Amino acid sequence: MKKMVAAVLFSAVFLLNGCGSEENKAQTAAETPEVLDVKLTGPEKVKPGENAAYEAAVSYGDEAVTDADEVEFEVWKDGEKNDSKMFKAKQEDGVYRFETEFKEDGVYTVQSHVTAKKQHSMPTLKVQVGDADAATKQPEEDQSHHH
Repeated sequence: MKKMVAAVLFSAVFLLNGCGSEENKAQTAAETPEVLDVKLTGPEKVKPGENAAYEAAVSYGDEAVTDADEVEFEVWKDGEKNDSKMFKAKQEDGVYRFETEFKEDGVYTVQSHVTAKKQHSMPTLKVQVGDADAATKQPEEDQSHHH
């Protein structure tokens, strides 16, 4: 009798454990995080004194992110990163935007800083202003950083 009760209990535990692990596998697959994707766009050549608009289209999987924790744009002239300027973005339907004016010739970097869905992305874009030659000022480097 004891063996039969033990066998029934063992079988019940085994069956319940098996069902639970399938459920856990399905739940784990559904919770696999997507990658935060930021597409930074805007003019790569402008004239000094000209306004230029830059946009960061933010998505997570197939959905636009309209509730990012933080979106800022940083702009600096090559060789002057310590003098960079930060700009808050305006959001509309998952696209974050800002406008700036480049006052003098040179090669500049525009970098978006996007924090959303517990991820951070910092893509960059080089901008040639006026007569500056973007090709000779800076070697090619990684254009996107994810954390």
